[in-house]
Amino acid sequence: MFVKHRLFIFMGVMTLLLMAQPASAKEKNYPRAKVVEPFLEIHTGPGRGYPVFYIAEKNEEIFLMKKRTDWFKIRLFSGQEGWVHYKEVDKTIQASGYQKGWSERFYDQYIDGRLQTGFAWGVFDEDSALYVRTIYRLTESLSFESNLGFASGDFGDTNLYLVGLVITPWQGTWFSLNGTIGGGLVETRPADILINAKSESFKTAYAGIGFSAPLVRRLSLRGDLRNYTLFLSPKRSREVREYTLGLIFEF
Repeated sequence: MFVKHRLFIFMGVMTLLLMAQPASAKEKNYPRAKVVEPFLEIHTGPGRGYPVFYIAEKNEEIFLMKKRTDWFKIRLFSGQEGWVHYKEVDKTIQASGYQKGWSERFYDQYIDGRLQTGFAWGVFDEDSALYVRTIYRLTESLSFESNLGFASGDFGDTNLYLVGLVITPWQGTWFSLNGTIGGGLVETRPADILINAKSESFKTAYAGIGFSAPLVRRLSLRGDLRNYTLFLSPKRSREVREYTLGLIFEF
């Protein structure tokens, strides 16, 4: 009987150790920080539109898992995971007491979330258009964007080489609004049915409004309405409207 009791106790201890080992081993791989402010608000997602589900108190320790744009994903000792703005993380210190700006320390390592790419389909001046986009987030509400577009119609083809800024003045949990401004180069190639028509290149400037909505993790739907001004000559210009709808993939 005594041997059986010892066997049950041994099995119980081993089970507890095995259950605790994965979380402990995993946490050791993450940098550890200590809250130095009176409290630290932890959100359910990487944005102020996500609700606060936990408030860490002063001297409570957290684990920094990764960075996404201006937000850090953190883990509590309880195992719960959430998101904290980098300005709040900057106020934390390492468990050893060495103070450091975490946003600068982990910028190179955790650049994921700043770089995005995507595709868009739509109508440019009544012609079918296709775009390939690359976006780099400068801040939470400002991004740099490059566009390579191709439009095709009955009277010819158009190539668009564009760069600009995407401004997001309002961000929600399920829906965000944005504005775009920029410029670039437009190249036109007339169809063979047009006589004496030549290929031409024009400078252009554009402005627009749009929206974005998350679909699944790291994938969003984006729509844009833009107005282009084509500078055909020093004294002549032309207005063109464009509608697009596409997908944005986040690294």
